[in-house]
Amino acid sequence: MSKPEVSLILPSIRTERLPGLYESILKSTKRDFELIICGPNPLPEELKEKRNVKYVKDYGSPVRASNIAGSLCEGKVYTWLADDCLFFEDSLDKCLDMFYDMGNAKNNVLVAKYYEGQEGSTERDTLQPDSYFRVNNTPAGSPHIPNEWWLFNIAFMYADFFHSLGGWDCSYEGTWASHADMAIRAQYLGANVQMAEVPLFVCDHMPGDTGDHMPIFICQHQHDEPLLQQKYRDPNWTTNVNPRLKLDNWKDAEAVWKRRFE
Repeated sequence: MSKPEVSLILPSIRTERLPGLYESILKSTKRDFELIICGPNPLPEELKEKRNVKYVKDYGSPVRASNIAGSLCEGKVYTWLADDCLFFEDSLDKCLDMFYDMGNAKNNVLVAKYYEGQEGSTERDTLQPDSYFRVNNTPAGSPHIPNEWWLFNIAFMYADFFHSLGGWDCSYEGTWASHADMAIRAQYLGANVQMAEVPLFVCDHMPGDTGDHMPIFICQHQHDEPLLQQKYRDPNWTTNVNPRLKLDNWKDAEAVWKRRFE
């Protein structure tokens, strides 16, 4: 089997959502892709025989799961997603075309737009403005970070650049903070970043501490956001923060994420 063109990284606990997600990916691209899933729950039967699906079992945090999945990627382009999303038709191909149009520079990054909201809400049908995807309009904001820097909630980058960054910093627990941290490190290293012109997918949204979102809500407010602010609101962060990590820094995170698992 030849290597895929694009690798999709997915930390997941909602495995009942995965068959529909997989089918939406098929409708979004004609290119060869692989879906790398890491989480505690076994794959649905429909996906176990898919040659372009990889699965590894892990009880760690979502960020640890993301980096484990990232270490298994074989594509030349990496991107990531959530297990409560559905891709729009042809959207993955459109974003990849835009990414390639940026040229061949190793440090190119395309940030993708997406819809997010509770089922049936008007939010779900509203695309956030570009300003929503800027670091300094979030709790990661800092007077010591340029206002034009983008968030990497969803992004496309070449495998070499992803590996040079060491993926995500697994000292964070929830993916939002680790994506913000990666974005800051990448842009400090000179990443050439553009925003996609079309949305990639639509996600569900669980507000506050409702449902299975409670561990994410707690870790974000009690651990991840304070850690981000401690790092990047320090005027000396460019000296104190190492922008390049080891991809296996997931080994330093707890193997069982106690906020979700006993």
